[in-house]
Amino acid sequence: MAKNSISESSSGGCSYGIGEEETIIGPPDPEMLKNTPSNIARLEDVIDQCKGRHKYLAQTTSPSDGEDVRWYFCKIPLRINEVAASVPRTDIVGKSEYFRFSMRDSLALEASFLQEFAECSEGPRVHHVGAETKMNGQQQACSYGVDHSAELDAADEERIGVPVKGGLYEVDLVTRQCFPVYWTGENRRVLRGHWFGRKSGLDWLPVREDVAEQLEFAYRGQVWHQRRFQPSGLYAARVDLQGSSPGLHALFIGEDDNWEAWLNFGTAGFSNVISLRGNGIQLRRGCASPGSLKPTQDEIRQQKACTVFSH
Repeated sequence: MAKNSISESSSGGCSYGIGEEETIIGPPDPEMLKNTPSNIARLEDVIDQCKGRHKYLAQTTSPSDGEDVRWYFCKIPLRINEVAASVPRTDIVGKSEYFRFSMRDSLALEASFLQEFAECSEGPRVHHVGAETKMNGQQQACSYGVDHSAELDAADEERIGVPVKGGLYEVDLVTRQCFPVYWTGENRRVLRGHWFGRKSGLDWLPVREDVAEQLEFAYRGQVWHQRRFQPSGLYAARVDLQGSSPGLHALFIGEDDNWEAWLNFGTAGFSNVISLRGNGIQLRRGCASPGSLKPTQDEIRQQKACTVFSH
């Protein structure tokens, strides 16, 4: 059975976390599940008190740096016995493939994630452990992606998670799946958006979680301090990444207050900064705030999709 990320206390309240870190945030009332300013403010306060939160605060003043995380669900349901670790199949999700949860739901998912899974933030992964592979205790705890589909099917009626969509759905953070509560329906892949990429000034789209965690590791090590001249002549720090694309790597340029990061594929590098900014996939840490208070066409389309999903 999936681990319950949001539990009901003996007093009837809804709580995040376990043990001494448990924070009571109120009764499990339908009003608490609505996307209202008061619920959003309450959950932001819960997140600020999470011990794991400090890991994701901005450590530099660069415009590429941020700390806002957004959670997404896949437009297309998972196939029968398809594990969430196999989706998405690209390093950056395609436009219109994933939709954002409401702000309230996204904050609720992040609060529960920080309380229970912040030390294992890669999301579900499939591990193939050979005879020569050794895993320590923490690595074993992070191995969310082992295919437990048969076990999940057997316990499908019992699994519980973080309530979203007004309580009609719940999210299992271990398997990164969203499932209906009151009827038997399709599961959808859930993704935590922490690093984002865009090309040619288009929308920022979330990077796959395992790739995002590698970028985060490089960021915390301030890899841009290790810049050197690349074979192309570009003065940058190169970080080789494991993802779905051969030769996937990131290039970090700049200093603490203006570092930039770019995603590249294959062995051929960019010849200079001009071509890098013109043709590369720009990266940023944290969700970018919209430049206008008016919703974009993409946001309007997502809101319509969320309405269809909820019904």
